[in-house]
Amino acid sequence: MAENNNNINSYAGFTIGPIYEVLSSARKTRELWFASYIFSWFMEKMIEELSRNSNIKFLLPYVDNPFKPNNSITGKYHDRFIFQSYLDKNNLFDEIQKASNDTSNFIVDVIDELVKEVGAKYLNNTDKNSIRDILKSYIQRNFVVFDAQSFGTSNIINFINGYLDSMEENRFFDTGILDRTCFICKALPAVIETNIWVKKKRTRSDTNPEEKPEPHFLCPLCFLKFHSLKSGQVKEKIRENNFRYPTILDISAVELLTDKVKAENPIFSDSEKDYEFKDIEETAKKVCTNDKYTENHLLKKLYFKYFAIIQADGDNLGKVIGARTNFNGIVHFSKSLFDFANKAEEIITTYKGYPIYICGDDILAFVPVAFKEENGNTKTVIDLAINLSNKYNELVDKGILGTSLSIGINIAYYKFPLSLALKNARMQLFDVAKKVDGKNALALLLTKHSGHQICFKFQFGSNDINNFSDILRKTLAEEINFPHSLHHNLSRFKTVIANIPDENRLKAFFENNFNEPEHKDFKRGIDIVMKYFEEVLFNTSCIKKDYCIEDILSKLAFIKFLRGEK
Repeated sequence: MAENNNNINSYAGFTIGPIYEVLSSARKTRELWFASYIFSWFMEKMIEELSRNSNIKFLLPYVDNPFKPNNSITGKYHDRFIFQSYLDKNNLFDEIQKASNDTSNFIVDVIDELVKEVGAKYLNNTDKNSIRDILKSYIQRNFVVFDAQSFGTSNIINFINGYLDSMEENRFFDTGILDRTCFICKALPAVIETNIWVKKKRTRSDTNPEEKPEPHFLCPLCFLKFHSLKSGQVKEKIRENNFRYPTILDISAVELLTDKVKAENPIFSDSEKDYEFKDIEETAKKVCTNDKYTENHLLKKLYFKYFAIIQADGDNLGKVIGARTNFNGIVHFSKSLFDFANKAEEIITTYKGYPIYICGDDILAFVPVAFKEENGNTKTVIDLAINLSNKYNELVDKGILGTSLSIGINIAYYKFPLSLALKNARMQLFDVAKKVDGKNALALLLTKHSGHQICFKFQFGSNDINNFSDILRKTLAEEINFPHSLHHNLSRFKTVIANIPDENRLKAFFENNFNEPEHKDFKRGIDIVMKYFEEVLFNTSCIKKDYCIEDILSKLAFIKFLRGEK
């Protein structure tokens, strides 16, 4: 950034946490959403205050001038920011410290006001100052400030990120000691008593236990997560008075939960109570008494009971940002990430999904596995991933920078523990997709209700992902169909298939093994599967055919399961 160094006196970076630890204690989608949102809000408040100082210029993330607040339900601010300043190092340190303390006090005030709004009360010997002490000891706020002369020829962004990474790796949390531990997170001390709904376990003598709110003792963060939608400050922030973050079933069974179904049973609009898939099933049957299509067809689709968590992250960003040698170059790249985040939010919401956060290249969202649009077209989570990858390439990489978007998808039963589902999504992204040679990959894991798992991966832009996406979409839309025995027969002969030398022999194999009279109705589907084997085995760089065949069989098992075959 040579052309600016004569004027710039200092640089700084700030990071906050522990975000993942706070997210992992969430039991409900709304708690997970606000556990993330509160950190994004914290960073936004700090950036807003600091950006008022004309001596501060943000590098990452992109910040509009004048500052524009984020009023969507999606967290838009990452857990760190980096900027340059015309202030000297000491004055800049004081500015950051003040902004951090002011924002922390704001969050304390939000919680204290919420205590009054929901009729909660502080436990003995605790008060508003107890909230401040717990947040100060648990919420880690770390920052570094450097003189401009400290960098020499080093890349400023990568240099500061290295320090911030080190701070995040060496965080120490003092959870404190009080008489009680939080009922939800089981980690932080409880300071607030409040009534919350807790689903009762069924017993042999009581198969339908009554749910009612009961007093429980919570820490400040879990209290805020649980009651966030009742906060006047939160309502003002997202500009919605009656917002209800959807439950897992709201998202997974979106195709079934029509306006008529929702209107028939008030439980679907009650943000406090949980409901089961059987509640949707019984209500849908009641509403559609003369609709055999709904009763005999829609309700048999297993994917209504499964939800998807999609997590994405940009590839090679450190290298790409390191190649930016001036202020304008970095800000221009930051702006491209900012533009992508806005488009990604639009893509996900159009797909009936709900983002948790979209911070530039960093995405976490709940989405349905598949659903039918009003125009009759079926969309799947694979289509969504491809769409996000294409948009990233269009707005961020532009075909010249060498960055791409890798995505991890975890699909789980709607009763699957939320914290574990989140962990599995992270593993698919960072331990599988990011480990693919060249990255730019999608890794998917399905965990059935039985515990059996199906996993596979693709690289974006390949014929493999496009072919599979097309087969999956057409199968779920019932444009094509397969015999029930297809996957079983192919699995039996996988060693034979691995030794087939060419396309003609492969065709002969399919003709000989699927020539029964009952197979005539499935000819189109069988031919498409044969073409898929042909493409993978003979027209790609498949080196180990036995591995490639196992991979195809996993993908076919995934399709078989989602269309309702156990």
